[in-house]
Amino acid sequence: MRSAKITRINKNIAKNRKKVNAQLNEDRAKNPRIRRSRLRSEDEQKTLTEITKASVERAKREGKMKIIGNRRMYYDPSE
Repeated sequence: MRSAKITRINKNIAKNRKKVNAQLNEDRAKNPRIRRSRLRSEDEQKTLTEITKASVERAKREGKMKIIGNRRMYYDPSE
């Protein structure tokens, strides 16, 4: 079985980090994430908004969501 020391592994990572990051950034630039192409209908938008508002209100009633600031909330997903 082949063994390796952690210092050797860390040196290898440090040596190749710039090259690998450059390759990843280049790949991301060529293929950006695929965005949604189909527009939602007005009814679908309204329905999704109502569902989201109802789930937020339910979480507030159950004490799972708390407002902790002007633009900050805390949500406890545990059952």
